[in-house]
Amino acid sequence: MGGADFRLLFAIEERSEGKMRFAVGSWKNASIVVKLMIAFVLVILPLYVISIMITHTSSKQMQTEVEKAHESKLYFYHNHLQFELERMSGLVTEFSFDEMMSTLSTRAAIMSRYEVTSSLNNIHNKLGQIMVTSPYISDVVYYVPALHKRVSAVDGIRNVEDTEWKALLATMGNLNGELSYSDNNLYFLKSNPYNMNHEEPPNFILGIRLSAEELKHRLQQLAETGGSDITLSFGEQHNVVISSSDEPASAAQLQQVSLESPGSMHVKRFQSGPYLYYSLYDPDHSFTLTASIPSDVLQAPMEQYNLWLWVLTLISIVIIMIFSFSIYRSIHKPLSVLIRGFRRAEQGQTNIHIPQSRRDEFGYLYSRFNHMIERLHILIDENYVARIRTSEAELKHLQSQIQPHFLYNSLFSIKQMAEVENVELIQEFTDYLGQYFRYMSRDSHSEVSLGEEVDHALIYASIQKIRFGSRVQLQLEELSREYRDIAIPRVIIQPIVENVFEHALAKRSQGGILKLSYQVDDNKLSIRIEDDGDHLTDEILSSLQASFQESANQRHGNEEITGLMNVNQRLRIKFGTGYGLCAQRSELGGLCMILNIPWRRE
Repeated sequence: MGGADFRLLFAIEERSEGKMRFAVGSWKNASIVVKLMIAFVLVILPLYVISIMITHTSSKQMQTEVEKAHESKLYFYHNHLQFELERMSGLVTEFSFDEMMSTLSTRAAIMSRYEVTSSLNNIHNKLGQIMVTSPYISDVVYYVPALHKRVSAVDGIRNVEDTEWKALLATMGNLNGELSYSDNNLYFLKSNPYNMNHEEPPNFILGIRLSAEELKHRLQQLAETGGSDITLSFGEQHNVVISSSDEPASAAQLQQVSLESPGSMHVKRFQSGPYLYYSLYDPDHSFTLTASIPSDVLQAPMEQYNLWLWVLTLISIVIIMIFSFSIYRSIHKPLSVLIRGFRRAEQGQTNIHIPQSRRDEFGYLYSRFNHMIERLHILIDENYVARIRTSEAELKHLQSQIQPHFLYNSLFSIKQMAEVENVELIQEFTDYLGQYFRYMSRDSHSEVSLGEEVDHALIYASIQKIRFGSRVQLQLEELSREYRDIAIPRVIIQPIVENVFEHALAKRSQGGILKLSYQVDDNKLSIRIEDDGDHLTDEILSSLQASFQESANQRHGNEEITGLMNVNQRLRIKFGTGYGLCAQRSELGGLCMILNIPWRRE
């Protein structure tokens, strides 16, 4: 095997393992209800397949039993008929050697008329005895050609023409056996002596005539028990046909039986049209028993089992539907309610209550969930209130904490402007300073509009611009009117601007830039405060970014980070964890602080 074959084999195995891993992963990620349904189907499916197999096997076995029953019925009637025919044949043979019957024709010439009549009467009595031995015997006849007499067990003694006994004698053995067919009647015939010259009269002719009506009646009785038609035919060419129905099997069909089973003593089957034929041929007496059974009769057990199979299928479907509905009502639906409750809790909704009156495991879970949400709501309220109070305290502390160096620098700047008698600048500076202290000392409201907060930050930036003079440039974008009414916590932007002056611009001798701009993204307003400071390193930026992701209660030794963290915490308490501060490097080269607050267009 070459390298390419190894690579192909490895790729096939890897693909198979990938499919197996995907199937296992899909099963693990499937819903518990889906798993229960699949498990239930996997349990009931083998039972259903076994039921189908049992049904199919039972129907086949039933059909085989039906066929065997018809075969047994044929064998039974064959044995019965064979016994009767052999007994009648034996009676004919036995009485043909009777001394009175065999010698009457030769002794008649020396007998008186009375003796002849007495002998005929005795023979008539014997014929009557033969007749009652079998229900299949309709008459027993005795011909004496020398006396032109005919003795019948039914008709008595009468004269007869030679044509009658000659016609009967001519049919002897014409059915290829002991039976003869003459004038639409079946006979067992014996004559003495027997010769082929029918012109020479025999001493006597003894015959037993079979009852076609009795044969048909027995066939009808036999046919009633199996729903089939039975035909009895005599002779290899089916010269005489007796059937249990008014529409016997056709000669062509019976001839096919002969072709299928010549000289056989076993039941043969063959299909012809909508009928299945069972045939039994007796070569000793040259008769054939044929049972014709409609295919639908044989298929009836199969149809019955198929009906039960459909009933079983319907019941299985109903059971699966009831089980599915039960699983949905008892597991899936309450589980979905619980999952929706958890998802709402994940979204921050703490006013959830699952109404429940169940007393099962889900009832316990519902009650524990409601209790958990109530406790969580209480804890959140307590924590929220504590954080709000802390933030308000920090705000008041921030408001009351005027940086000494800012106050000293402001007074020193006024002194310098007074020395040079710059009255206009002193007026502008003191006006800004008054607005600044008035805003910082106002504590009646914890929230202000964004416009007021931006104006306060610009007043602070203007104060610092007067102090730093040409060393600092302010690039201030005007706030659009549609954003000015957004409610935000007080003293949010000014600490960031103050941080820029203290840590980025204070030591610059020239070229310091403070840039304030706004950016709208979806439903969020971003206020960008940038500088061109040259002391920002990647380590400081990474530390600042990480600080904004830490717990709101985290405290830092660095006053710069602590002040910004205070702003970030207050924003997140007000608007949620998706808002607040984030830091990145500005295109100017320094730090870019982005203040994110929600905004929705009306």
